[in-house]
Amino acid sequence: MDTSRSSLARIKIRFPDQIWISEIFKNFPDIKMEISYFLPYDLEKSIGNSLIEILHYDIDSIIVEIRNHPSVFELSVLEKEENKVKFNVKTEDPYLLYAIIKCGVLIDFPVRVEDGFAYWRLISSRERIDQLLTLFEEKNINFELLRIGLSPYIIEDDKNKLTYDESNILDKAISSGFFEIPRKISLEELANELGKSKSALSVMLRKIIKKKVLFEKQ
Repeated sequence: MDTSRSSLARIKIRFPDQIWISEIFKNFPDIKMEISYFLPYDLEKSIGNSLIEILHYDIDSIIVEIRNHPSVFELSVLEKEENKVKFNVKTEDPYLLYAIIKCGVLIDFPVRVEDGFAYWRLISSRERIDQLLTLFEEKNINFELLRIGLSPYIIEDDKNKLTYDESNILDKAISSGFFEIPRKISLEELANELGKSKSALSVMLRKIIKKKVLFEKQ
């Protein structure tokens, strides 16, 4: 990635109604939430894994509601205090993450969530950010661009650089429609075309996605 041309875009995105976050903010509008990271957990079933922190006076009720929501597959409480909880949640993976991977844009975590809107800081070239926003518009994703300009951060190429094999896998996955919604090729089919086992490809894709999504400040 060319550091001299990196841009920072601040956008707010409304979560789809079928995701648990939307329901929680409807029932607990005064909640405070932060997403520490969000990465794929099960690529075959489109399940993502998030680390979430919530501040609220009724933590127990919130945990019960999240755990029972149909979009949630598993919830594990990591830390819990009277008015604060930190937990891992495995949930349906929305289109947003796949779109970000496809366009090659980094997310500056943590992500603040208020009133059902996630406030994302996206870092990449202006061209790739514009490509992502165009894709959001095409998919009717409810978002608003708040600001865009030069990024104040230095991005080390080595932090996000893929190996030759990783680059080929990512290019193949994108061109085959693996990151499309609905998906055009299954994980097993993609693994067969690449001559790899499904489990090995799943591990490699998660490693690739982590490089291509998480941004670490230098």
